[in-house]
Amino acid sequence: MLMDMRRKPISQKAGREQDKRGFTLTEIAIVLGIIGLILGAIWVAAAAVYNNMRTSKTTTELLDVAQNLRAMYATAGTVDPLANTPAGFAAAAAGNANQTYMLANIFPADTLNATQTLAQNPWNGGIGIQAETVTTANDSFMIAFDNVPEGPCITVITATTGTGRDPGLSGVNVAATGAIPAYAAPAGGFPITASQAQALCNNAFQALGFTFKLK
Repeated sequence: MLMDMRRKPISQKAGREQDKRGFTLTEIAIVLGIIGLILGAIWVAAAAVYNNMRTSKTTTELLDVAQNLRAMYATAGTVDPLANTPAGFAAAAAGNANQTYMLANIFPADTLNATQTLAQNPWNGGIGIQAETVTTANDSFMIAFDNVPEGPCITVITATTGTGRDPGLSGVNVAATGAIPAYAAPAGGFPITASQAQALCNNAFQALGFTFKLK
């Protein structure tokens, strides 16, 4: 009995010392690694969602601008070539673009910058409008989005040219960043497949143009 009583304080002391023991470096490293993996997964998922939102917004803006332009020229039948975004997006970014379409509320309000001298797409590139005068005698117009990344470029093209596409869509083309694309009808017609879109969107960033008939 005496032996048991003598050992009891020793057992309690050992228990208290065990309770005070902290984490080892290995345990801390494992916990930090798990946290890092979780944060990385959240970051990747958030980036994907954000990119999908911007891609969807680009498609919506394209169709909104097309419908607004058609409404503006409903009785004219031709597009005013003097109301273009001149010399590509560089001139527009410098504030030298003709303001006709901005004053006419052709662009969605949330695309205009603070000074209302430039319409910007979700990729922080300019939005340009140009009358197609080479092959269509001003009865068509191109809407171009600058600075579009390769992946979203492919997605926007396939989404816009697939089932339910605007019946007046006649051309899709890509140019170097800062330039308004030239008119080009797809060689194989519509819809444009993902592989065909990838062949067009072959740069890290590019200007993406869609040509629509007025009627």
